[in-house]
Amino acid sequence: MEPDEGWNDTRRPYPDGWSVHGIVAGIARDRPGAVALIDGGERTTYAELDRSADAYARALADHGLGRGEVVAILLPRGTELVVTVLAVLKAGAAYALLEPDWPKARLRDVVAELGAEVAVCDSARADGLGLRVWTPPGLRAAPRAEGFTPVRAGGADPCCVFVTSGTTGRPKAVLSPHRATVRLFRPGLSFGDFTPHTVKPLAAPLPWDGFTLELWSALLVGGTSVIVREPYLTPFALRRAVRDHGVNDVFLSSGLFNLFVDEDIESFAGVSQVMTGGDRLSVPHVRAFLDRFPGTALINGYGPVESTVVAATRRIVRADCEVATGVPIGRPAPDTRVHVLDGARPCAIGEAGELCVAGDGLALGYLGDPAATAERFPVLELDGAETRVYRTGDLARWDENGVLHFLGRMDRQVKVRGYRIEPAEVERQTEQVLPVRRCVAVPRRAADGGYRGLVAFCVPERAGDPLDGALAGLREVLAPYHVPESVIAVAEIPRTARGKVDETALLALLDDAEAASPADGRAPAAPAEDSGDDLDLLVGRVAADVLGRDTVPPGEDFVALGGTSLDAGRVCARLTSELGRPVPVSLLLRERSVRGLAAALRETPAPSSGAAREGGPVPLTPVQRDFLGKHLSAPDDRQAHCTGVWLVDGPVDVAALDRAAAYVHRRHEALRAAYRDDPEPGAVPGNAPAPRTVRLPAAASEEEAVREVHRELLRPLEITEGENWRLAALPVDGGATAVGYVVHHIAFDGWSETVLARDLAEGYRGGAERSAASSLARTRAAWEAHRAALPPAEPLLRELVEELRDTPELPLRPGPSAGRGAPSRVVRTLSEKGVAALREEAVRSGCTLFTVLLAGYARAVARVTGQDDFGVVVPVAQRLDAGMEDVIGCHVNMVCIRVRGAGGVSPEGAAPLVRRALAAQHVGFDVLIARLREAMPPRTPGVPLFQTNFVVQGEHAPVLDLGPVRGRPVRPPYAGLTTPLQTEVWPDGEGGLRIVVNFLPSAGDLVEELADAFRGELGGRE
Repeated sequence: MEPDEGWNDTRRPYPDGWSVHGIVAGIARDRPGAVALIDGGERTTYAELDRSADAYARALADHGLGRGEVVAILLPRGTELVVTVLAVLKAGAAYALLEPDWPKARLRDVVAELGAEVAVCDSARADGLGLRVWTPPGLRAAPRAEGFTPVRAGGADPCCVFVTSGTTGRPKAVLSPHRATVRLFRPGLSFGDFTPHTVKPLAAPLPWDGFTLELWSALLVGGTSVIVREPYLTPFALRRAVRDHGVNDVFLSSGLFNLFVDEDIESFAGVSQVMTGGDRLSVPHVRAFLDRFPGTALINGYGPVESTVVAATRRIVRADCEVATGVPIGRPAPDTRVHVLDGARPCAIGEAGELCVAGDGLALGYLGDPAATAERFPVLELDGAETRVYRTGDLARWDENGVLHFLGRMDRQVKVRGYRIEPAEVERQTEQVLPVRRCVAVPRRAADGGYRGLVAFCVPERAGDPLDGALAGLREVLAPYHVPESVIAVAEIPRTARGKVDETALLALLDDAEAASPADGRAPAAPAEDSGDDLDLLVGRVAADVLGRDTVPPGEDFVALGGTSLDAGRVCARLTSELGRPVPVSLLLRERSVRGLAAALRETPAPSSGAAREGGPVPLTPVQRDFLGKHLSAPDDRQAHCTGVWLVDGPVDVAALDRAAAYVHRRHEALRAAYRDDPEPGAVPGNAPAPRTVRLPAAASEEEAVREVHRELLRPLEITEGENWRLAALPVDGGATAVGYVVHHIAFDGWSETVLARDLAEGYRGGAERSAASSLARTRAAWEAHRAALPPAEPLLRELVEELRDTPELPLRPGPSAGRGAPSRVVRTLSEKGVAALREEAVRSGCTLFTVLLAGYARAVARVTGQDDFGVVVPVAQRLDAGMEDVIGCHVNMVCIRVRGAGGVSPEGAAPLVRRALAAQHVGFDVLIARLREAMPPRTPGVPLFQTNFVVQGEHAPVLDLGPVRGRPVRPPYAGLTTPLQTEVWPDGEGGLRIVVNFLPSAGDLVEELADAFRGELGGRE
């Protein structure tokens, strides 16, 4: 029997005419202005897409295209390709996407299998194929299609054709109906989170069913497809797409997924759903991903093209990494049934059998091959009903929870880089092209357990003949993924005792051949030439490392050396990281050598984005250097986490909040920079992705919501990779929402909170986008220009050291739970009337409100501690002009004000102390502390040189105005403090002030008294 849990019983009738193009047309009617496609700088709305497809469909119909035909499309990935696909469907035909750069011999074979009569391409590409050619006129030149009515197609009508490998030596053309694609992406019934907010790259190879997954999982739900022009998606391209377009969903073949995890796992930041498949997954790579992104959905997808994209899926959990047979392939996809059979007998739970698929995902059959269709798509009696199935040839078993486990193949078929390959097809093709009597193609394992390619062992027609130029000859005929890694001449094919081909013995011959010389009969490669050029040497070193060689000769063909397209991706990903600029995979695949790639990089100017912009890394301020040093020594420390929560008086649209975060991220370079210490401490302007809002389950009360949001925000931030901030949202019973943020202090200060609240609100409301705020480099240059006009720092530094060197310690009294522990706080308030009195006092004293508050704090500390002489550390904003008032960043330095006679200090007495400190604010605080440690006598171990900070945080409460709802700020406790006492004064939004005394356990016995004393010194006794 089969477990009920393993069946998907959500099958429902398809509405008449419910087709791929019909659904897209419906979205165009309902949401005409929604963006369907992004292609570089070009955006195409659903209305424009549908209108252009109508025009192309009419032109194709005029060209003689009829209902039920198959159209070969040989266009590069781009907007015009998508329009053409929809046009073919609107004309009632089915499309077959072919690689324009396939060898002509391969194209002729495929076209013959398709039975196509029409090709969409330029005439040169179709030369020799014997097809009627229709060349698109260009989207802007296409005539309007008034009065055109698309062909009404049903779910069973042909939609698309996938080309796959066949055991007969010829390709197979798998014809798939509309319903097979539509079933996967219906609202509420899909295997993944596909919604109008889905933004997904379109990067898969054109003939692959992965292209169908990428394109229609966006366009059938009203989402956005972001077209990638590179051969495939790279980590750099993903980072850029997340940053620029809000990409939140991605599909990668298992091999490409491994590359991303190995070379740049942080490129997944900002993506909420990742799907992978096409081959058995590598458990170490899956584990590494789940460890880094535990909240991101990682989906394993299984399915041969005969069941259209996926037959079973599984959201992977950590426990799946411990399963002996590997990561499970999961449960049936929508409107799909999976059977594990021994012949026609259903296997018991735990029993291995052939995995057979039934349901709406099944292909209609193989074009032009009724015999193969009947063999692989038999009708069986299952559960008392006649059921058409596809026999996959895969072995699987059910477990007791109704989950499918893949166990391997029943035949020789393998997957290489996501492509299904029948070694028999490669063998037959090789025997037709090369002068050989026999070829055996043996799959070669990769380090991750999958297959990296085939090795062709050939018996020459004449014994002893070399096979010079064999690979070059095969590349002229075979599809790129069919071309063997090596061609090895052998005298005979070794056999086992049972008469079968001995693949182990053949692979041993390969090891011997590679030890003696490279493939293709060449002599051993000469040692790499020392060009003396650093770029050549770097490219050569990276290529050699990827290929597992000691050296790579500069002029040697990368592919001929065994480099696959994924190897090229690894080379380019590492060069992108090392050079701080994008290195496209297409560049290496075009140049094909170390020397060629290095020359192309020298000739191609680096784009203005990334580390090269505005002169590279921007020097850090003294405060930022201190934050970076502490992070590098203790990455898990939360002391520099700036956190805040807004309690919003209604529901919040999380998708809109994500768009708002992306808007803020684009405006403020500090939030997306990487902060590194190589070779000098600096901020590297970069393209780190915008954060996606972490969604938390509902809370029963506002207090609980603030606590839960704050707990989520205190996870580590990796500022060296540009992960500098994070958002979280949590609904509260009763309809409110808690929205929280955390930003690392290296990219943030108190002033920035108001800017963050304003820009988040603007982005959420969707108003006109403001231009980018001043860059890191420009703000740094402005400060340096200002500092050049100030007195030299060294004499001031000597004066400060002399002033502060004998400052006494404050006699703090530990609380009853003293020891290591998180900070706590006490809060007092001062009314609007009390604040007005303080402002009047400031006017009478001829000083600022800050000076009045500082004098009151000094008196309170002196009264509570009995200490009349101490130092107070104060942050100073260094925003020099109106432009910097609009910037998020860490634009502060710290100064220390020594207060003698603190018990009786007045605002008039404090004013000169403040002026003297501000005059020296350009002196690096880290340098000052280092000098003082040398000059001061020994202090109490573990106690900082100064024991209290005093901060006045702006004049206006940062209210989050989201339009129909508003959020009031709430201050969660700090995760860490730089001094035992940190006292802050905040505006309360109603004209009054909040006094917050934050403290470590070492000062816990006096804080209540201190808070009351400070409030009393400010006249707050009512």
